[in-house]
Amino acid sequence: MNRVPANRRPAARGWAGTVATAATYVALCAAIGVQMPFFPLFLTARGLGPEAVGIATAMPMAIRLVAMPLAGILSDKSAAPRAVLVVLGVVSALTFALVGAVEGTAAILFMVGLSAAVWSPVFALLESYAVQLAKARTVDYGRSRLWGSASFVAANLGVGYLLDFTSPAVVIWLMVAPCFLFGLASYFLPPIAHPDHEARLTLARPPRVLLLGVFAAACVQASHALFYAFSSLQWSARGLSPAVIGLLWSLGTTAEIVLFFVGTQLVRAIPALRLIALGGAAAALRFGVFALDPPVVSIALLQTLHAFSFGATHLGLMALIAEHAPGRQAGRIQTFAAAVLGVVMAAATVAAGPLYVWGGAAAYGWFAALAAVGGALALVGRAQPHKGGMGGEISAPL
Repeated sequence: MNRVPANRRPAARGWAGTVATAATYVALCAAIGVQMPFFPLFLTARGLGPEAVGIATAMPMAIRLVAMPLAGILSDKSAAPRAVLVVLGVVSALTFALVGAVEGTAAILFMVGLSAAVWSPVFALLESYAVQLAKARTVDYGRSRLWGSASFVAANLGVGYLLDFTSPAVVIWLMVAPCFLFGLASYFLPPIAHPDHEARLTLARPPRVLLLGVFAAACVQASHALFYAFSSLQWSARGLSPAVIGLLWSLGTTAEIVLFFVGTQLVRAIPALRLIALGGAAAALRFGVFALDPPVVSIALLQTLHAFSFGATHLGLMALIAEHAPGRQAGRIQTFAAAVLGVVMAAATVAAGPLYVWGGAAAYGWFAALAAVGGALALVGRAQPHKGGMGGEISAPL
């Protein structure tokens, strides 16, 4: 690694940098933890009908396909990715506030679209920044990222409890506050010091191993689509109480948090593509058994595999991007990967509905097969001759 001049070294290292990065994940995932389950309730309370709520839910999925790559290019070309995060966080807070302030379906939908344009790239850009910090040994990525998972669960539970006592109108302001706090926390992120020569290096196209890894991870993550969309409905139909369903969900997230805690050591011990292949194998096993409609005790055990089916796949993809993405292009490569994952996940989610209607729990078999395809692609990538993204031997970046 090139020596960085003293005046360009990161200002925060070790735990200080990890705490600052963790704070951004806490704010970001708190906002997502409010938005995902409760934003439709807010829109309904504002008078939007089912068709309009459907448009408002689908619109960000389409907008992000354009907004994320553009934001990645902007972040890289600006050479100030931290400032981009600050601006996007604050502007997202303002646009969400306007969603709560405007009147009429058309105006609300317009503001939802505008907010999606500035909010949807944020997660991928933060991931890019955090991976670069981890690559420079400024932060521990896994121990920063786990606080995002914990924050997401806390937001789910806390806001769900709060809405027993108050109007859904409060939901939008519970999204505005963490967006603003995200912008504030981003200001305190450790700076990234790029070697002087890196600015002159370009990547004409991503190497084949990176492309294979992105598509492999996309298949593994998309294999969760049926689970995300229909598991609660299926378990409820079997007579499980909401408390038991919530417990089953929390087991998966808890396992994910534990894996992220040891994520840095895991990435140093296991190559990135092998981690993705491990995630594919875990997802194939998990959803293959789900297809047999197993008893609750078995479901609880299978939920712990979320640590690998999601967590190991995610860590593997982050490590792969860090290995092959030069710092000056990290934003656009990260947002490209996020866009690919979004497209494959959207397609799998669309397919999940008809498959579930057709086969019920048996439909999980199709998604186990999709996970196996992802694992196989990762193994194909392992067979490709490759070096680190800018030449030289690969080293664990996290």
